[in-house]
Amino acid sequence: MIRTVCWMPLLAALACAAGLSAPQVAQAQSTFRCESQSHQTNYCDVDTRGGIRLVRQLSHAGCWQGDTWGYDHRGVWVSNGCRAEFAGSGWNDHRRDDGNNRDAAVAGALVLGLIGAAILADKHNDRDDRRDDNRYDGGYYGSSITCESDDGHYRRCPANIGRGRVEIERVLSRADCRYGQSWGTDRGGIWVDRGCRARFSIH
Repeated sequence: MIRTVCWMPLLAALACAAGLSAPQVAQAQSTFRCESQSHQTNYCDVDTRGGIRLVRQLSHAGCWQGDTWGYDHRGVWVSNGCRAEFAGSGWNDHRRDDGNNRDAAVAGALVLGLIGAAILADKHNDRDDRRDDNRYDGGYYGSSITCESDDGHYRRCPANIGRGRVEIERVLSRADCRYGQSWGTDRGGIWVDRGCRARFSIH
């Protein structure tokens, strides 16, 4: 009972602070458009280090990741008429870098982190030994693997992908890493070619 009484005021205060910071965090994760005009490949200069996701397709032409859109260290690219709205985790348009938005995002993240830490600490005292069943054969979803094409040669990196989805987490090479051209997947794992070196995540 003492533990519960001590936690409740803290959680209430943190939740209040998180509510005040939430609009600023949402602003830091606003969507942006990237469009392929005349079916040409177009790069949009954004920060992709936190990952990119497609929010809404705007074109009649299909937008498929790894085929008509994707991202690397240079930004987000679209091709073959794909036009869509995208969002990323903490992305910043380099042409509109707003320090206030960054400060608000950091403040909001700290508040949410404190709330998460308080909840996890409370659950730790009452935890049982149940296991997470979100698994596939050979590992857990959310794992990462680095695969490198040395000297431009083809290489396969064994990985138990199962029913998971593979995305580029970070490009490590100067050479482009494009799905179906310089990297891809098969039943044996992930393959790279033409100098592509990257860290991949399995979701």
